Amino acid sequence: FWLKAREKYRPSACACAVRPPMSHFECSAAARPSRGPQKAAEACSEALFAPTLPQLFRRLARRRRRAAAAHRRLRSVALQGLALPEALVSERLRRRTAGFAGNRPELSALDPRSFAKQVIEAELAFDDGNWVQPLFKRCGGVWRLCKLEVLYRMSDARRVPFPAFADFVAASSDQSLEPDPELRRTFCSFAVRSMQRIDELLAKLATAHRAALSKARMLIALNITAKQLREALRVPLRNRRLMAIEETEYDDEPHDLSELRQMAWRTFGAYSLDDVKPTLSDMARHMGKLFEYEAPRAPDGREYKALSAAYRHDFACARRFMEDFRRARAADATAEAEIKLDEEFCCYLIGVGHAPFSREAMRQWRADHPEASAATRAAGAQLIREALAAGMGICFEVSFEDGDVQ
Repeated sequence: FWLKAREKYRPSACACAVRPPMSHFECSAAARPSRGPQKAAEACSEALFAPTLPQLFRRLARRRRRAAAAHRRLRSVALQGLALPEALVSERLRRRTAGFAGNRPELSALDPRSFAKQVIEAELAFDDGNWVQPLFKRCGGVWRLCKLEVLYRMSDARRVPFPAFADFVAASSDQSLEPDPELRRTFCSFAVRSMQRIDELLAKLATAHRAALSKARMLIALNITAKQLREALRVPLRNRRLMAIEETEYDDEPHDLSELRQMAWRTFGAYSLDDVKPTLSDMARHMGKLFEYEAPRAPDGREYKALSAAYRHDFACARRFMEDFRRARAADATAEAEIKLDEEFCCYLIGVGHAPFSREAMRQWRADHPEASAATRAAGAQLIREALAAGMGICFEVSFEDGDVQ
């Protein structure tokens, strides 16, 4: 820095960039009369008016302040770019969706072992950030982008290869009575590779952009089962604070899940419970009595979003998760979590699902079963209040209008 400062601020740059400041002896020698009065005066002036060490430090401080201001401006621009309104994001996703072809029928029909070998291990699918589900948060009266959830997709941006992927997940998790050990290992390694690919993508961003993501709390979320969490915590990642983990319902709870969750809150930017919904037992417990239940109906007469008798991420699981989060928040006030309400629960709670006929189907069900409808909504509202009181967020996993929630 001294060489650059001398070169920039000295009126004469001859030899300033290649020699250190003159000592007292050199200054005196440079001013000897034998060199002539004019040259002596110039030499003394040059030596006396050279920047002193305090001046150099002040100039260095000014440069650092200017660099910090430039960094703040870049981060501000990046933050403004992240605060994207819902309409803009949706339009961009629609344009990108139009460029996808459908899933190949022969791959969608594969059995679990063949699907693992030909698709998962051959990496014909991608979940490396090329396709994500946007989540929006209401800020200043406008819904703005707040999180990106990485989705498993192949050649169709709208859906997984069905039924092959669903069968693979069932065979490799506790959805099956006897999960295939080899498929379970494949599923776990696939989840780990997903985390590593997202970490690599984040590492390629400019430092200011990563700082903007952190400042805006814009996290990249990935799905991990309860039994994959231990392995996920072992993965060496550079940007884990920019990543969020969503615990899916595919596996039973390991015995030390509570402690693993505490580690996850200390490790990642957030840790959430995915796809929460009530069971018939939850509803009976809330009402304090048994009640008559009949599932909603689709236009063709089939059952639509029927509540089940048992489910892993039921209300009891959600309350255990809240208790774990209270412990984490007591140890670290920056810990973050969400309860994500499953689409099926959203149908009962706010009358909105993914299907185009969901509103009409749930409107008819509410009219036909007013007691069960009121109990379901009251139980959901109570769960939401408890989660908010614990400092957690609530996510409805559907696209809804403001009036639906009000």
